[in-house]
Amino acid sequence: MTLYQNTPTVVVVLVPIGGGLLMIRRALPGKGQGKLALPDGYQMLGQKWQAAGAAEVLEETGVALDPTSLRLVTIVTTPELRQNLLFYRSPSVARPGTFAHDDEVSEVLMIHQPVETAFPLHTEQVRTFFGVP
Repeated sequence: MTLYQNTPTVVVVLVPIGGGLLMIRRALPGKGQGKLALPDGYQMLGQKWQAAGAAEVLEETGVALDPTSLRLVTIVTTPELRQNLLFYRSPSVARPGTFAHDDEVSEVLMIHQPVETAFPLHTEQVRTFFGVP
């Protein structure tokens, strides 16, 4: 029997809101704890990419998105070739959702200029979102 090691797919969503960009502060122990990141999560078996992205945004921020409204921005493989990141952009959202802190996210906030995030690939997309090379 052959065992395959498949590359996991992570869906990352850029959500424009109030002239800024929706971000989370990671609460999970390990890489990126306490740092800002874009809402993201793994695509589960039997789940479409867009549905995974909308579900993660709702879970992490309280913002409800229509999965069919998400538009692909880019697909990037991490430098160590361990994950594929699918970056999507949602239409602009009028206001933040209702969020209760949990084990994964300690804060939901909006940024209005590029910031350093927990992950270099997120930082790159945040810079592109704000038009900064």
